[in-house]
Amino acid sequence: MFIELKKAYFGKQPGERVDVEEASAKNLIEQGIALAVGGDHLGTLIEKQIVGMLEGLTRGLNDTITRTLEQFAHEQTRSRKNGVPAIFGEGGEGDPKKNFGDWLLNVALAGSKNGKRAVVAQERLEKEYGSMFNTWQKAALGEASGVTGGYIVPPDFYQSLLSIAAEENTFRQRAFVQPMASATLQFPYLDITTVQSAGVSPFFGGVQASWTAEAQTRTETEPQFKMMELKANELSGYSVSSNVLLQDAAFGLEKFLMVLFGRAVAWFEEYAFLQGNGVGKPLGILNANATIKTGGNGGTTRDTAGHFYFDDMAAMIARLLPSSYTKAVWYVSPTVVSDLIQLKDGANRAIFISIDQGATKKPVWKLLNLPVIITEKLPALGTTGDVCLIDPSLYVIGDRMQLEIAASEHVNFLKNQMTWRFVQRVDGQPWMDKAVTLQDGTSKVSPFVILN
Repeated sequence: MFIELKKAYFGKQPGERVDVEEASAKNLIEQGIALAVGGDHLGTLIEKQIVGMLEGLTRGLNDTITRTLEQFAHEQTRSRKNGVPAIFGEGGEGDPKKNFGDWLLNVALAGSKNGKRAVVAQERLEKEYGSMFNTWQKAALGEASGVTGGYIVPPDFYQSLLSIAAEENTFRQRAFVQPMASATLQFPYLDITTVQSAGVSPFFGGVQASWTAEAQTRTETEPQFKMMELKANELSGYSVSSNVLLQDAAFGLEKFLMVLFGRAVAWFEEYAFLQGNGVGKPLGILNANATIKTGGNGGTTRDTAGHFYFDDMAAMIARLLPSSYTKAVWYVSPTVVSDLIQLKDGANRAIFISIDQGATKKPVWKLLNLPVIITEKLPALGTTGDVCLIDPSLYVIGDRMQLEIAASEHVNFLKNQMTWRFVQRVDGQPWMDKAVTLQDGTSKVSPFVILN
């Protein structure tokens, strides 16, 4: 619904005409801020330059992404010599007219629902980028946000986003990633968790070898398999950013937008891989049946409540799957760092920061020569899972290899905000359904060990 402002409002001057949702328009009219306007005014709007269109779309400049895209639209109108450094950063290269920022700009215009502007943007997304509109299945999400679907990010941009996500997501880098061509994927894996008879290794899925004399009948054994099913769960979220990022003139707009969405995907993915409950999301390490909980107090709980000590570390490595000794990684909460730096052995000798290293050199973030990764995605010190010893290569990530992004000007118009939403479809779970019982019939090990 078109309205004409009677008073200055969110940067708009009296007499200016804007198109808003009917409910918002009525609210502004009742407050005496605007008047209802009849007729079709789209023709006038279409004639405006792209900055003017985006200005009408966003209703203000306070939102960080909106400001970035406005600046992006401005840089696209400049010469290649001046526009390329601003968009791609100093020394960067690319096409100012065809890039991720331009794609986002057209997603925003396509989502404006303002006649020909939206049609032109939709045609550009389809013809120039091969990006089709994909309707989201959850109707409630559309009703709440004014967004019923999103545009699939073109493959080249998706790979760039994925590489940024990989830089931020240390778990995905090391995990086994299985591309998914459909919403579900089933595949068999060798059963190494079924307990075998004494003297028989579980790592061959039940296959046995025996010593036999010549001409004697051999005992036949066959490997046993289990079935894993991955479901493309929907990870969706709203983007949040800081104006500080825009204050660095050397920071390319293209890189800013890539990093913004890439980091958002990476953070929430990794949190689910670690702490997901498996209900509508990946099954995280902390909640998996295959995970062993242990500690220095008799192998059941930690040595001392609220701390991480040397015998806790020893108990954890003792329960690690032997084949994971060279591939495992320590994941620890930032709240554990104090105990980690002061870690001492049974003879009260500092072992994480040695005496010759002192307090002036950068710590070597390793325990037992395995990398130590500090992450906020784990519980606080003293809580189960604040310290984890994990072999990510035995965690399977099912990836639809597809990211969708949508924009809406309607949901938060009165708050002067543009709402951006991303949807990623991914699943994850350990490669095994429970801990492995060794050939002695009692000892259990796992590639996933956490401090209890």
